[in-house]
Amino acid sequence: MAQNEQGIDPAVLDDIINRLLEFRQARTARQVQLSENDIRQLCAAAREIFLQQPNLLELEAPIKICGI
Repeated sequence: MAQNEQGIDPAVLDDIINRLLEFRQARTARQVQLSENDIRQLCAAAREIFLQQPNLLELEAPIKICGI
């Protein structure tokens, strides 16, 4: 099985995401059964992706910032 730079097989990652999305679209509230290993792999993959993103945004003026 090929693994991406996050150390998780892309097919496994796709399966986890598809299971989460499948339950999200259900009309009734149900719980997703994920193993501890699946959750750890998902968190590790997400962490690597976030670490690859830039810390700062280069923005141009004028900017309107709205929020709480």
